[in-house]
Formats: sequence, structure tokens, C-alpha cells
Amino acid sequence: MFYRSWFLDAVAYLQVKALMPSLEFLEVFIVIISSILLNKQDYPSQANVYDGQSFDFVVIGAGSAGCVVANRLTEIGNWSVLLIEAGDDPPAFANNPGLSILMSTMLPDWNYNTVDDGFSSQALRTKNIHMIRGKMLGGSSGVNYMFYVRGNKADYDKWVELGNNGWDWETVTNYFKKSEHLLDPPILKSKSGYLHGTDGYLDIIRPVWKESSEKYLEAFNEIGHDVLIDTNGNKQIGYSYPTFTIGKHLRQSTAVAFLNPIIDRPNLYLLKNTLARKIIIDKNKKVTGAEVNLSNGQVINVKANKEVILSAGAFNSPQLLMLSGIGPTNDLNEVGIKTLVNSPNVGKNMQDHALVPILITAKKNDKSILEFINTLRNFDKIPFPILLGHVALNKSQTYPDYQATVTPLYTGAMVPVIMCTKIFNWNDEVCKALTKATLDKETLFAVLTLLHPKSKGRIKLKSKNPNDSIVIYSGFFSEEEDIEKFAKSVADYTNIVNASYLRSVNAEVVNVNVEQCTKLPFKSHDYWKCYVLNMASTEFHPVGTCAMGPESAGVVDERLRVRGVKGLRVVDASVMPTITSGNTNAPVIMIAEKAADMIKVDNKF
Repeated sequence: MFYRSWFLDAVAYLQVKALMPSLEFLEVFIVIISSILLNKQDYPSQANVYDGQSFDFVVIGAGSAGCVVANRLTEIGNWSVLLIEAGDDPPAFANNPGLSILMSTMLPDWNYNTVDDGFSSQALRTKNIHMIRGKMLGGSSGVNYMFYVRGNKADYDKWVELGNNGWDWETVTNYFKKSEHLLDPPILKSKSGYLHGTDGYLDIIRPVWKESSEKYLEAFNEIGHDVLIDTNGNKQIGYSYPTFTIGKHLRQSTAVAFLNPIIDRPNLYLLKNTLARKIIIDKNKKVTGAEVNLSNGQVINVKANKEVILSAGAFNSPQLLMLSGIGPTNDLNEVGIKTLVNSPNVGKNMQDHALVPILITAKKNDKSILEFINTLRNFDKIPFPILLGHVALNKSQTYPDYQATVTPLYTGAMVPVIMCTKIFNWNDEVCKALTKATLDKETLFAVLTLLHPKSKGRIKLKSKNPNDSIVIYSGFFSEEEDIEKFAKSVADYTNIVNASYLRSVNAEVVNVNVEQCTKLPFKSHDYWKCYVLNMASTEFHPVGTCAMGPESAGVVDERLRVRGVKGLRVVDASVMPTITSGNTNAPVIMIAEKAADMIKVDNKF
């Protein structure tokens, strides 16, 4: 037994150490081959724009929200819309669902990192978090994991309670339906079918992996969790096969779904590889346009006859506001920017979904080679099975406390080590333990997400130079309540080992050797508190940095208009006053759909 353990340790160590350079070589190779073999999607071509040129609307950021806004506003044939994107067209492999998941670190990224606070995330290799943000058409909808999760009715009722009329569940559901083209007959025929749309731009599918996953769904059901057909149905609490933004074997980024169909609209103008430097505001505090740096290095001004719309995301939208003199006076003074509007909450109220991994071993499996080959054959969709759970610790509660993204994996699967070394950047000891556990057994690999953190982070400017990065404080676990609830959530999830099937294969929760927690009894409450504090990475869901709310608190009002100026809105994840119960891409698209209608009404169309 000792020699076997030593051997597995050695193999795991070599895999972790050898994987990084091997993967980097493989990634470069795949990028080159995929650019030749994969069909490149069509996007609008680069516009020729001159200094002082006027448009009815200037939209900054062609990401999850910006592409939707540009699509809907150009439906009005006599409105001209300029869409500005700091990145370029996505590379060919970005739209291949499987390749883009496993090679997400090769996709164009803003390369943002949080500050090491010396407190949280200390089991990560760099003791801070790489906040992946897509820098290309489609933005982060081109680098995410494609989950289509709307959230919970209580999320949107909360927005209304905070003073944001018009964002109730019934209203936002209409905008979710407007975007959606659901390609799943069983859901459409179910009791929740009326909640879904079939005429929208955004293709949605629901893969079902019965052979490899049904036993785990049954296990979750056995220990008290409902099994749902529809992640986005009338009830959210339970486990299900989730829905994804995939269609026609393509990732449905908003560039693919909302820009590709309108490339011939003559009133859409697109600037790529163009950095917005600041918003231009006249002496009457009317926004008149934006200063931008073109791909050739030329700095020009573009004018907006009606509105400028910031859709640059939870990091770049508040950055642009502050660069333009809208923000907390003290923070602006620190970097030498004159305050035009003292908006004390710009860059604050940042919420994000912290996650931690949990690995549970299962049985040995002699079909690993066949399953590996099957994975390779499924790169045009999700290449491995996934279950999604939303769980409330209080069983009478109708909204979830944590989300479990669960992947049953065959013996020797590389997914945990890839996620560990390339995506979430846990340290070598953690990655070695994860790898060792997968070498001779099937595993149940999960990431658990704390859905409603009380803790808040923030962003600040590093300088008044638009080319400088921002300073990001995650704020993870600055409120003790979050550590307690997350630790209880982990313990609740690991009860799956008590289900009949898991007991029959002697399933165990894997100890991943978190250095900071070695003196605590494994699986005790104090251990899990230490574990979540030190292992916390991100599900890449930052929101709230330009939150909507009443005049005393909101950066924007309920119609997403920036307070203190005229002619400026923010439309992206930054306007969420509180984070939703799950992945945030679908809610951001919904926000953009609703915003486009509000813009049309407010501009008397």
C-alpha cells in the first residue's frame, strides 16, 4: 500500500509539473490548426470613422450587453449606432464549445488580477485571483462556460425592494423570453414551457448524459434534493441537467447570436481594437460623446446626438466613469482627476461568486480510453457531463444559498488538473492531490459557489492614464457570515457520500492538502471555514460596481441613467444592485434587452 501511494504521488507530481509546458505547446498547436480547419464566423467589418463624426448612439463595449443593445437600437432604421470594442473578432476556436472551455486561457483577455489581501485565497499559486474578462467581440460571453441560468424570482423582487421599479420577476421574464430560442422540446412541453421563448436570437440547448450521470442524479434525489427538468423553471431548488448557450455546434456568444445576423445593417458602425479613453461632458453636464484611441493609435472624438451607453462591464464601466470625472471625490483626487460629479458609490458594491472545488472519488473504471475518445468527439458541444444544483440550507427557503456545478469524470480524466493549474490557479500541492485522486478511480468533481455574499469588493483607478489597469479588491469574506454559510454549504454538499451508490463504491471526499488547514480535523466545521477562506477563487461573475438604486445610493437610476449627467447610461453587469442566484450571463443579456426598450421609449420612438 505504501509503495502504491508513493507511486501515485510521483505520477501526480510529474503530471502537474509537466502539464503546464505541455498544455501551452498543445494550446498553441490547436490554435493554429483550428484557425485553418474551423469555419470563421462573419462579423461586421471595421468602420471608417473620422474625428468629430456624429452618431445617434455611441455604445462602448461589444460584450454580453453591448452586442444586444447595438442589435436592438439598429432595428430603428433612421438611428445610427456606433459600437466600440477594445478587442478584435474572436479567434476561430472561441466559438467551438469544447475547445473554448478547455483552452479558455488562450482567449483574448484583459488580464486583470485582484490585490493579494493577505487574508483570502491564500492557497492560490499567486495568492490573488486572475479575473478573466473577454477582450473581443462578445466579451465574456465568448470565454464563459455557457451556462444559461436566469436566477431566482427572489433576486429580482429584491431589486424592486431596493427602489428599482420595473425589474420585478414578471417583467424580466418577458425579456429573458425575448432573447431565447430554446431548442429543447421536453422543457417546452413541460409545466414551465410558458416561461421560455422560441423566437429569440440566442440558441439554448440542454444536453442529457443519462448513461454517465443518472446514478448521481438519483443519489442527490435520495439524500433529499429534487430533480428538475428545467433549471429555469417555476422552481429553482434542486439538481438538473443545465441549459447552455450553444446552437448549431457553435458557442452562442452575443457576437455570434446578436451581431452576426445584422452585419448588413447600414446604420451599424463598428470600431474594433479601439479603446474608449473617457466620456466627453459639456459645461451643462450633458454627455456629448467619447474620446477614443483608434487601432492606428490616433485619438479622436466621436459625438452622440442622443446618448452614450456604457456596456464595458463591471470593471471597465466604472473605470470610464472615474476617468471622466464621475466617481468618489476622494478617489479621483488621489489620481489627479477633477471631479465633475461626486458619485460616491462608483466602483464600490462589487459582488462576485466565490467558488471552491470538491473532489469525491468513486469506483474504478476500465472504460477510460473509450470515454476519453468520446470526449474528443464531443468538442462541438459540452465535452463532458455536467449537473447543476441549486440548494437552500433552510429547506423551507425558495431561493438557493449555493450552486453546485458537478462533473462526473472517468478514471484519469485531466479536467481537474487543467482547472487547477490553468483556470483557477490553485497551488502545486492542491493540484497534485486533485490529480492523484483521479489516477485510478472515477471522480465526482464539483465547484461549489456561494450565491449571495454579504461581503463587498471594489475597484479603484491606478492612475488617470486610460491604458493603466485598475486596482481590484475582491473583498471575499470581509463579512464573517459568508465564511460560516459557505462552510455549511460545503458540508451539506458532501452528504452525497451517504447515498447508496456512493456508499457502495466506498466514495470519499478528497483531502487536497491545504497548507493553512492541516492542523484542523478534516471535514470539521472549522476545517471547512479554513478551506473556503483559503481556496476561494472566482466564478468570474463580478457585478454591482455601478449599481442602480435610489438617489441616495444608486450610481444609476432604475432606467440605468447615470445620476448627475444627461445622456449617459450604463447597461451591463455593473448595474445589478445585488448578485443573482447563478451564472450571470443570461441576466446581463436580459438587462440589455430591457435597457434597449427603455432607450427607445425615452428617445420617443
